[in-house]
Amino acid sequence: MDHVPYVIIGGGLAGVAAADAIRRRDKTGQLMLICAEPHPPYDRVPLSKGYLLGEIERDQVFLRPSRFYERNKVELVLGQAATALDLSARQVTLADGRQISFEKLLLATGGRPRRLPIPGADLAGIYYLRNLEDSDAIRGALQGARRAVVIGGGFIGCEVATGLAQLGLATTVVELTPGVLSLVLDAETSGFIESFLRQQGVTVLTNTAAARFVGEQGRVRAVVTSTGDELEADLVTVGVGIAPNTELAVAAGLTVDNGVVVNEYLEAAPGVYAAGDIARYYSPPLGHHLRVEHYDVALQHGRVAAANMTGEQRAYTELPYFFSHMGGLHIDVVGDMSRRQQSVRRGALSLEPGFAQFYFADDLLQAVLCINGDPALLQAARERIAERRPVTHPEACADEGCDLASL
Repeated sequence: MDHVPYVIIGGGLAGVAAADAIRRRDKTGQLMLICAEPHPPYDRVPLSKGYLLGEIERDQVFLRPSRFYERNKVELVLGQAATALDLSARQVTLADGRQISFEKLLLATGGRPRRLPIPGADLAGIYYLRNLEDSDAIRGALQGARRAVVIGGGFIGCEVATGLAQLGLATTVVELTPGVLSLVLDAETSGFIESFLRQQGVTVLTNTAAARFVGEQGRVRAVVTSTGDELEADLVTVGVGIAPNTELAVAAGLTVDNGVVVNEYLEAAPGVYAAGDIARYYSPPLGHHLRVEHYDVALQHGRVAAANMTGEQRAYTELPYFFSHMGGLHIDVVGDMSRRQQSVRRGALSLEPGFAQFYFADDLLQAVLCINGDPALLQAARERIAERRPVTHPEACADEGCDLASL
């Protein structure tokens, strides 16, 4: 049995960030990064944008060049899922039967796409975008395609729909809720983004579900909606959320409740940490647990977990931050979007020069969203949210001359 002081399970952004940060602190301790996929770790963000559209090359999506792992003595185990975790023996078992004992462990296993359990779901031409092969498959299906249906009006769905429309496909978004991104955004901003999509040539159907897929010779031909409409499609993409890969944690006896529950140090058990999409972490500035499926959180989680794995006692105090790009529309959000009782808009609803939405709950500024916004405003908002000082007059945020610190 191999003994490795630092073991990271998961070759995504959190895992690579942790490997990098561990090596910066400990130059000699043996370090293993276990990846279920056959590729070196890569960035998922371009898969729905630049890489999907053919604007960047395949080698540009990888997070680090191969020489990074060699120079930093990171043992990269590819194409091997971890199948068992024994916390009492502090041992990981891989799919090929290899057993690794560890001193410190990071779980960064990410998530998998939620599947649509409707008739015809196994037809060819239906794609779930999560990994490199998914993006490659969609790129291949674009050849000769004229019509596309995107099921799900979340961030991935909206990004993919924008890209497909840019490529000239007649694209329709089918969204179950009253508006695109309506589960995370206020109705006004959701409506603005929906209008933007329509201006890009995307048809948007809200309050509508996909009821079944219609096939011809084993390949999808159309999507039948809950309203009875039949939408012809040469290809279909589905983006209805992800399920965190917590099976290993559950079997090991870790506390799992909408993710692996960790404290402010990202620790799930002594010497065992979780980061990224699977971590339901306690946020000291916000005062409650939350799980966030976005790039910046995974990156920062990996760095903080690594610091604690190497002997520090660092709390994760960063506010959630995420971004999304849809052609000429850039969205940046800082704070906790799950808690909002009131929203106040600053600026006109337009791409140029953009606008901001301020979200309040319990007399506190909880989050700020910027559409094509000013980075300085976003940074000021981050500082104001973190202060957790009551806001007496939220409506003052509408004044573009208002200094956020004075609220």
